[in-house]
Amino acid sequence: MNALDSVLGWMAIGAAASLASMVWPFLRGGAGVFVKLFLGPLGAIAGAVISHVILPDEPPTERLLFAAVGAVAALGLSQFAWYRYARAKSLAT
Repeated sequence: MNALDSVLGWMAIGAAASLASMVWPFLRGGAGVFVKLFLGPLGAIAGAVISHVILPDEPPTERLLFAAVGAVAALGLSQFAWYRYARAKSLAT
């Protein structure tokens, strides 16, 4: 597997995680779709790159697992941040 195949695979995993996360009540509408479709692949790429830096000798197929974990972590952190923002905004009014 060359580098481009790996990156495209990570992006596909991130996009799949983004589509799966559309069921979470988070920033509905076009902005929410854009944010999720941006953060999912970004988190997947970050997870795979971090795993490559930490464990440089692991096979590329194991980086796919780290890509999935990175995508879910990025989407989960964005959900948590949005929840805190929305709750603080609702308590202020």
